Amino acid sequence: MGNSNRVKYLKNQLDIYPDESISGYLFRLSQCNHYHNINYLSKYLCLSFYQAQNNQFTRESLSKLNDLNGCLVNFGLNNGFELEERIGSDLYTKILMRNKVKYCPLCIQDKYYHRTIWMLVPCHLCIEHKVKLVDQCPNCDYFISMAAFIDQKCAKCSFEFIDTESIVIENNIFVESQIQLSKGFRNDNFMIMKNCNFVEFIKLAFHSFHLLNGAPDYISLTLEELSIFHNRSNGEKSGFMLAIATANVYWMYNEFPNHFLLVLDNFITRNRGQVNYEKLKAFDELFDTKDFLWIQEAYNAYFINQIDKGKIRRDFSTFKKNPHLLLKRTNVRREEVRQLTGIAYEKLDELSNYQELKLEKILSNGISRYLVEIATLDNYLNEKESLITRKEVGLVLGINSYSVNSVVSAGYLTPIQIAKSRNKQFQLDEVKKLMERCSGQIVTRLNPNFIKFHDVLIKFSTCSLTIVDIISFTLSRQLKPLRFLPKGTIADNYYDENEIKTCLEIVKTNKQEEKGYYFQDVMKKLKIGEKRLWRVIKENDIAADYTLHMKDGRKRYYFKEDTISKIQHCLSNKGNEIKLKRKIGDK
Repeated sequence: MGNSNRVKYLKNQLDIYPDESISGYLFRLSQCNHYHNINYLSKYLCLSFYQAQNNQFTRESLSKLNDLNGCLVNFGLNNGFELEERIGSDLYTKILMRNKVKYCPLCIQDKYYHRTIWMLVPCHLCIEHKVKLVDQCPNCDYFISMAAFIDQKCAKCSFEFIDTESIVIENNIFVESQIQLSKGFRNDNFMIMKNCNFVEFIKLAFHSFHLLNGAPDYISLTLEELSIFHNRSNGEKSGFMLAIATANVYWMYNEFPNHFLLVLDNFITRNRGQVNYEKLKAFDELFDTKDFLWIQEAYNAYFINQIDKGKIRRDFSTFKKNPHLLLKRTNVRREEVRQLTGIAYEKLDELSNYQELKLEKILSNGISRYLVEIATLDNYLNEKESLITRKEVGLVLGINSYSVNSVVSAGYLTPIQIAKSRNKQFQLDEVKKLMERCSGQIVTRLNPNFIKFHDVLIKFSTCSLTIVDIISFTLSRQLKPLRFLPKGTIADNYYDENEIKTCLEIVKTNKQEEKGYYFQDVMKKLKIGEKRLWRVIKENDIAADYTLHMKDGRKRYYFKEDTISKIQHCLSNKGNEIKLKRKIGDK
């Protein structure tokens, strides 16, 4: 038997148990045939000792093993066959227990063989007996190799493993998670938890460990903080700590998203700066595929909520990776508003006081933060962008800025005052709409009777025709302007002189009703001269109803019907006196 190539079959043959690991079976087979170790068989199977004791068998090696055994043995999933292909090399490396084994003290009292499930680092509970698995010699804490386990005693102190006392674990979450993990390992279609089979859950767990490392034990199995990535004893992984961490993952995604959000809250509190960034970056890799969108949605929503509360900044790692998430927030920090818009803090306070935007003061870690509601900020910025000055209104309409005041007073434009700003502004859209309504019809030729806008104002200035009058008559269609340019201002309009004169009569009538008759109109109405009219007014102490003070210092006097009647009565009395004197003189 010294040459492995001479091995044809084994004298003593064994069947494999349904849940036995192939490595455990090979060691049992070697022992049953009285080999000192498995080197003879592993060489024949073309396997290294490392591969043979860590369940890393190829199809060819298993075919040879069947030939040696002299009967067909079916190696399946429950024996750990092709486990690496099943779960992927990355996860396989993380969860496989190498060069050492663990066992259930009660299982080996029933039947002494190595179960496949015991190979997995996160599995640390016998789901049949609810006892903790043992991964070190109970007597001297020495690691247990597969050879020592098959030999049934510690290689260092010769403690017999069958005498191990069992430790019952009664923590409900831990037990439940271990049961689900075991069932998932045996059946790829079994859902360990929401949307997760065995492979998906293990992947989720190892990403979630980045959030849980350093956190309290949420399932209260231990009083220690979870130390997942520094849980080594004598250079080996502590399977029990990893099992506790896995149970915390199971708890974390049950009652989703409540427990998940609690973990994130604790994570943010515990971690700062670069450490925070690196851990979140590692967790974020979970979302490189679409398998965990249900978690990603809650994860993104959480950090949007955090930035809305002012607890994290826009340069937080999550937003660096997914800057589009910033579009979903409802608040923005005051300093960011100043940086992006140039609006000073004092101006923001002023706008808040005048309810132009919403500014909220909050306390975050004992520090005052000021948050601006994005909706109100956008409204303000949009309104500000659409507002123009009085001078700009004049340019759009084609009139001077002083005349804009008259247009506003007439109610054609609405002035807007933001906060306590002295200058009033105007909606550009409103100004453009007024311009459109006042624009003339486009023509290629004009009747000689048409006069340009500014020429109308000059020619009929003495008749008190104003820009407001022209706008008013244009909107009422009493004036129908024409123009050559497709785009222009009121200044580019031409007006029919006959229509202007008709409108002037209306203006005159309206003013007579409003202010009264002008002095010259009173003279015409009473058919008397200027000197006589003045004499009657002064002799009878009759005052004008309205006096217009012009810029050049001149005055215009207006008289209403009642006053004109009074003047007429005085004239009649004066005429009667003159007639009476003449009669007396004739006598």
